[in-house]
Amino acid sequence: MNIRSAIVIVMSALLLPGAVAFGRTASNKDLEERANELDARLSTVERANQSLVPMQQKIEAARSELRTLKGQIEEARHDLETLRQQQRDLYADLDRRLLLIEHGATPAGTATGEPPSEADIRNQDEATVYGDSFAALKAGRYEEAIRGFQVYLTKYPDGPRADNASYWLGEAQYVQKDYEAALKSFQTVLDRFPDSRKGGDALLKVGFCQYELKAFRNARETLERVERAYPGTDAARLAAERLARMDVERR
Repeated sequence: MNIRSAIVIVMSALLLPGAVAFGRTASNKDLEERANELDARLSTVERANQSLVPMQQKIEAARSELRTLKGQIEEARHDLETLRQQQRDLYADLDRRLLLIEHGATPAGTATGEPPSEADIRNQDEATVYGDSFAALKAGRYEEAIRGFQVYLTKYPDGPRADNASYWLGEAQYVQKDYEAALKSFQTVLDRFPDSRKGGDALLKVGFCQYELKAFRNARETLERVERAYPGTDAARLAAERLARMDVERR
């Protein structure tokens, strides 16, 4: 039964007693006028109902667009935080290079502009291997950065920057969309360096890798763990945003 039929029934029930009584004295013209009035009212109700359909469609479209925008905002915030962290590390790297220059040393790969070979990397000291690998990462030379961090971790597995090297190795692999390798690198930070300052970020990235690998249940558990273990941190905020995104995506 449509809305018009329902309204006709209701209004007829309300008007019938009056119509019977009125019909004794009213002319056919009067009855016709009342019928036309009733029909006009029904038409008005129908038009109002029809206008609600496109309005509801617009509301649903707006909600869909809002969900998309929220996802884009979350990604932009994460990218911004990554850039901020890389900038902080870059300042530390620049300080190291200035010290090398003051003492008459030249960082590998800067004299000719060519990337150092693996043999050259292995002949460098611990600080230089790490610094040059991080500089390659900042410059977008991800393959070179991956190779440098891997050499560092082979040569200095317990070096003072081994936890950072493992983390940035994972970042380079993540940017290259090698999510399985990145997952292993971030997990190494958690397994081998449980007290590392990179712990929260590494756990967050484990969740992100699991998300990209479509292991959504594991990703959700990991991100919820970040919120519990690192409350009030940027890692916890990013974890909450990704969880909200997963709720929207129903994952």
